[in-house]
Amino acid sequence: MVTTRGGADLLAVSLMLIFVTGAVTLTLMPVVTQDLEARFGFSSADIGLMTTVFMGFYGVSGITSGVFAARWGGRLLAVSCGCFVVGSLIFGLSSTFGGFLIGRSIQGIGGGMVVATCSPVMAHALPPERLGRAWGIFGSGWGLGTVAGLLIMPTIQKAGGFRAVFLVTAGVGLVVGIAALSLRAVRALPQHPEGATTLRGLGRSLGAVAVNRRVMLLAFTNTAGLAIGVGLLQWAPGFLEHIHGTSEAVSFYLVAAGLGAAQLLGNPLGAVAAGRWGRYFVITGSLVVISVATVLVGIVPGVILAFTMVLAAGFFTMFFFPPMLAYIPELVRKPEQVGAATGMNTLLGFAGSMVAPWIFGLLLDAGSGSRGAYLWGFLMLAAFGVAAIIGMLFFGATRKRAR
Repeated sequence: MVTTRGGADLLAVSLMLIFVTGAVTLTLMPVVTQDLEARFGFSSADIGLMTTVFMGFYGVSGITSGVFAARWGGRLLAVSCGCFVVGSLIFGLSSTFGGFLIGRSIQGIGGGMVVATCSPVMAHALPPERLGRAWGIFGSGWGLGTVAGLLIMPTIQKAGGFRAVFLVTAGVGLVVGIAALSLRAVRALPQHPEGATTLRGLGRSLGAVAVNRRVMLLAFTNTAGLAIGVGLLQWAPGFLEHIHGTSEAVSFYLVAAGLGAAQLLGNPLGAVAAGRWGRYFVITGSLVVISVATVLVGIVPGVILAFTMVLAAGFFTMFFFPPMLAYIPELVRKPEQVGAATGMNTLLGFAGSMVAPWIFGLLLDAGSGSRGAYLWGFLMLAAFGVAAIIGMLFFGATRKRAR
């Protein structure tokens, strides 16, 4: 166990850099879309399928890696970073649609493994009082990766095209993987009772997590957070462009870079707030603010106020990330269930990120892209937050009984 503050911070930063790489891989398609369309004549549907494939493998690998992390621990991060490297190389060196799909699929596997693997690593290596701070450092990697992907990668794309973007990503994946695996706490195998990490034992852990009411209620907060966060990232730029009259490029980079910066600040501040006011209050309060701000995006007048509401929602989607994941070791009955519980949290979050943007698009089509249609879309996103708030009320009641 890492007992010093410096050692805990070093572990968190090393794992955070892998999280940065995962966030960068997610943001790459908007950066290289025009180049791919110009070189190969791909349609918007083709580009969308590359993203869908990435997210599909992201969700599946989240739950499977969480289960197997009980057996292999941080050594699975070698597989994750290997997927970043191999997937990026395949994509960067391909000239066929099939090759691009394979590359994105492998990248998605690597991205989905990160949180589900890092959670048991930190839970086993750090004392409980250091977990909140570690998750605050780790989680800031998502905002940092988003900003880096959308602000730095376009420059690389202009200089060397999509191939340079993916080859640079492969190099980053190799470097951060070597750095993280150089730490003993990452390479150490988890110590669990005999039989806990056999296939039957891992299956029992997954089954126990699936019927753990508090784990599932907490996971639904991640569903709401990612549904709103990804929904705003996809549709807020169009809202600013079509309703408030900003240009397409300004709308996209304003929202993308703004959300990334807000999330970067939200993580460490959320960890500090949870230490002061408690994890339950930070999670529930964040969901309230997110829900209200999301509705106000479609109501407030002017682009500045609308953009401010987008930033507020984005900030608080990551504000509750550290206390949410720091909660998990307390909710499971056995230490070997931490990975499976985190994988379930990732899987349900993935479900929200896939379903909510699609429903938003259906509402826009039904309303012909009017302001009213956008408002219905923002109300739909906020409904995820309201449902999660109700779930946290039940979570709180269960918590009192447990005490």
